[in-house]
Amino acid sequence: TYTEGMNLGGTTDTSQRIAVIRAEGNPIATFNLSEIDVAKVKVGQKATIKLDSLTDKTFTGKVATVDRVGSVTSGVTNYPSVIKFDTEATEVLANMSATASIILDSKDDVLLIPSAAIRVLNGQNTVRILKNKKEESVIVETGLTSDTQTEILSGLTEGDEVITSSTTGTGATRQGTSSSP
Repeated sequence: TYTEGMNLGGTTDTSQRIAVIRAEGNPIATFNLSEIDVAKVKVGQKATIKLDSLTDKTFTGKVATVDRVGSVTSGVTNYPSVIKFDTEATEVLANMSATASIILDSKDDVLLIPSAAIRVLNGQNTVRILKNKKEESVIVETGLTSDTQTEILSGLTEGDEVITSSTTGTGATRQGTSSSP
């Protein structure tokens, strides 16, 4: 019988492989959050993970832990967060480089416009639209935002022609949206 710490091979030759220990289950990945993002991240939030070495695949997972103490390196505070993959992935190996996008909030069936179309006028969000071939400015209430799109809660209807610059932009459309740090 063998006990913990015993030499399995009976020899001290470390170049000979005697056993391979395989971890079962879904992989986990650790990411450092900035002090700006850590307050927004909670256990259970969904995430997408891309690995530098597996460029053709995107994995999904959930935030398993968030370190609220953090560590300071060269004057920068990082807060480690662990994301557990949703599925087993044998191609994911220890110490691979990865990037994660944590989904802070999401909604379905929302009205979206390009964020560039929104202007602030006297403290109110406005959007220029084409109505009866004339430019018109309307006040809008915004919701969730992503890197490129903004949810419109009121002020526009699906199909309105939104002006994003000096030329006519795309119409307002209904889609799902999410925001990430």
